[in-house]
Amino acid sequence: MLRRHFPIMVLGLLFADLASLIWLGGLVGILLVLTLVILDIFIGSALIRRSGANIFTVLNTPASDRKTVSGGAAQSLLGAMAGLLFIIPGIVSDFIALALLLPWTSQRMAGFFETNITGDFALHGGNAVIDVEAVEIADPPKLGSNPPLER
Repeated sequence: MLRRHFPIMVLGLLFADLASLIWLGGLVGILLVLTLVILDIFIGSALIRRSGANIFTVLNTPASDRKTVSGGAAQSLLGAMAGLLFIIPGIVSDFIALALLLPWTSQRMAGFFETNITGDFALHGGNAVIDVEAVEIADPPKLGSNPPLER
């Protein structure tokens, strides 16, 4: 159900963000709104940079407890999502990003990821075996040149 309604929700978020920027621009002025948008871009890119580094650190750390590794990766993923929402210009996406950064919300969402997204993501071939043989081509066929078209 979420898969079917996700594009509509994203489009609604974008329209709500646009409407909120127009409303705020009429209230406080366009210069302050542009400053807010530029500040949001810097904050979002810093969050994405930090979260990306944390994700690679957590996933490359050997751990005996998978919950610790997946919990750290989920927290970093939520930080990256919040950074992406900060980069989208608008007030509604900023409030959603701030909500994702709150400790209570991020712990709850990380718990949701841990319980609903489980399993080994490695590729398993099963029992199917494909036997192939490599053939080396000595000389590629030469293509003849066509004479130019005459008028």
